[in-house]
Amino acid sequence: MRHKIAALAATTVMLGCASLATATSASATVDPPGGGWDHTYTTSDAKHGGTVYVSEYGDVISLCDTAADGLAPRADIFSEESIAGLYDLQYSLTASGGEGSCVTSRASQGGVHDLPEGRHISITVWLGPDRKSQTTHNYLNDN
Repeated sequence: MRHKIAALAATTVMLGCASLATATSASATVDPPGGGWDHTYTTSDAKHGGTVYVSEYGDVISLCDTAADGLAPRADIFSEESIAGLYDLQYSLTASGGEGSCVTSRASQGGVHDLPEGRHISITVWLGPDRKSQTTHNYLNDN
């Protein structure tokens, strides 16, 4: 009986360790925070990376750091003016917690976070120490 209990305890410990290993390796990759994203934009170069997730409903925008480079990616969020297709900077996000960290903005925060409906939204993602690596992504905020 003692051998059965010892074997059961050892199996439980081994399964627990396997679960911990799985959880640790899964947390090393950056997954979208939650789900239901309308747009996903990834920007990366040889050393730096960042991903932006957009849910038009609720104007939810998340920026995640996807590289262990010691630098924080930044996203500038612009909305189209009603005249001549010009864009105004609404706000900026910086994922400053290291690889795997995310920062999120929602319309429920009010003010500039509540993006105008029926207008184009432009997101510029900046990477690297000098912020020279950048990409710009656009979508129509029609939700």
